[in-house]
Amino acid sequence: MDKYQKELQRLKPEDEVQGTEDFKGYEFIGTAGHGYLVVPKEDKNYSIAQKIISYGYKGDLAVYLEEDCEAGEFLTAIKL
Repeated sequence: MDKYQKELQRLKPEDEVQGTEDFKGYEFIGTAGHGYLVVPKEDKNYSIAQKIISYGYKGDLAVYLEEDCEAGEFLTAIKL
């Protein structure tokens, strides 16, 4: 389990992390109930992710955008 998976598991302990995949250059973490696009603090688009988040999670390492709305809005905003 990588550092982002561990952080998301800590932020959302009731929903077990299932695995990850690369999605348009970003890590996508799937959990038993949902999925999250990871935008690390070091990413040039981190400030955009911070403005979009409302359902996902903010951690010390990254913003975790939920798959249904936030991830798509983020990818549209950064033109991916």
